Amino acid sequence: MYNPTNREIEEKIPAHILSIMERFRLSGEESFIVGGSLRDIMLGLEPHDFDLATSSLPRRTSEIFANERVIETGMKHGTVTVIVENDPVEITTFRIDGSYTDSRHPDGVSFTRNIAEDLSRRDFTVNAMAFSPNVGLVDPFGGREDLEKKILRAVGEPCKRFDEDALRIMRAFRFSAQLGFDIEKETLDGARKCGKGLEKIARERICSEFLRLLSSDGVARSLMLMKENGILPFVVREYIPSEKVISDIEKMPSDTIARLGFFLCDAEKEEAAGIINSLKCSNKQKIGAMAIIRGARLSVDTEADARRFIGNVGEYAKYAIRASVLLGKSPEAAIELVEKNNAPCTVAQLKISGKELAEIGFCGKEIGIILEALLAAVIENPCLNSREELSILAKEIKEERR
Repeated sequence: MYNPTNREIEEKIPAHILSIMERFRLSGEESFIVGGSLRDIMLGLEPHDFDLATSSLPRRTSEIFANERVIETGMKHGTVTVIVENDPVEITTFRIDGSYTDSRHPDGVSFTRNIAEDLSRRDFTVNAMAFSPNVGLVDPFGGREDLEKKILRAVGEPCKRFDEDALRIMRAFRFSAQLGFDIEKETLDGARKCGKGLEKIARERICSEFLRLLSSDGVARSLMLMKENGILPFVVREYIPSEKVISDIEKMPSDTIARLGFFLCDAEKEEAAGIINSLKCSNKQKIGAMAIIRGARLSVDTEADARRFIGNVGEYAKYAIRASVLLGKSPEAAIELVEKNNAPCTVAQLKISGKELAEIGFCGKEIGIILEALLAAVIENPCLNSREELSILAKEIKEERR
């Protein structure tokens, strides 16, 4: 376990973040880096998105950075965003949250000058640490020790944390998958007891956490924990993936669309589409996942099969064929057959266009029908893909249709 000194932590903080902290110090205020960036530094990972917590009240923060661009949209909850060197840095006043009647956001906040009180409202101990060059590491809840033990533990009473914000339940399983950490028993029990709170959370937020979980290295174990503890139904309704799908999902590329499609391979087409729609996935995610589900059920044994497969699945063929192999529909050799295929597999790859067919006498809906017929012929025999051959073939197809 990487165990950095205070000096090593400071060296990982970008110069412009340190300059912000120094400006606070010269103004008589404290400031600390908090959250995921500090956790990642402690783990020896590359940190991103540095957030700061400060003793400075929001209006005072705006005054201190009056010569910088300041965005005050989060003032109600104590957050001011300062743009330094084109980097938006969120700076939040030390605060204590009020009650959470919507299981997501505090009804109100009160400000404090005590960093430990601010850290006490955070989700997990590994995210409840703070650091400044002047004070060093502030770790009132044992986050550093939990990092060493690779344990995800709620700050304080788990059910209280999850009742405040039920999305933290999804974050627990997502962090477990990303970091390879075990979820501490009481924290896992709390997630199970409070799972119903996820019904109050916007589906877009659940989708975001779930897709990040799916693309993580430790996704299989987290999915199994979610299944065993009754959390999956709050994400994907009545759908229950097989143990094979869960155990093999890490063999798929870590792309979110690839993993989402494979995860839903046990669902019927209508059920899968319903789940994707309920999660408010993007149109691209839906199209890709449904293509992978479709391709996972097809068998590829020959080069002609591979061309038909790509024509059916489209740009997601490289993911879909891996799903097909993992589910035992196609042999391992099918992956190479699909990936090395350069033959035309879509109408757009034909050497004749709809416009050119119109120029030689075809019209209306007939053009689309002929193009599909030409594609089917080229998939079987790629040598036919020339304008001359396709023109002749188009006329023959038209005669046969009469």
